[in-house]
Amino acid sequence: MSEDRGMMKWAPYQSLVDQATSLALMRRRKNKIPKPSISSDQAAEINEILVNYQGESLSATYWKDGVLFEVQGKIKKIDTLFAYLLLEDTKIEFRNLIRLRID
Repeated sequence: MSEDRGMMKWAPYQSLVDQATSLALMRRRKNKIPKPSISSDQAAEINEILVNYQGESLSATYWKDGVLFEVQGKIKKIDTLFAYLLLEDTKIEFRNLIRLRID
């Protein structure tokens, strides 16, 4: 009769569990995209929205570390000195802003 070894038979696969974080990091690096460039028309449109902002709800698309993110809400702060805006609790640098539109 064969005797079941229980969890011992799965011991070699323990190393795969330990490598999960490394594999996830490799997948994230593989899926990164270069920063999209915006046209002068898109930049002018973003600038016009920021200059004429009256408390409307906005949707912003921005690039950070190889990934595009989208956040919605109202602008809490526009800092022209340090070139960023605070949309809800998200700090977005002007240079990483890809699209801004009024909802």
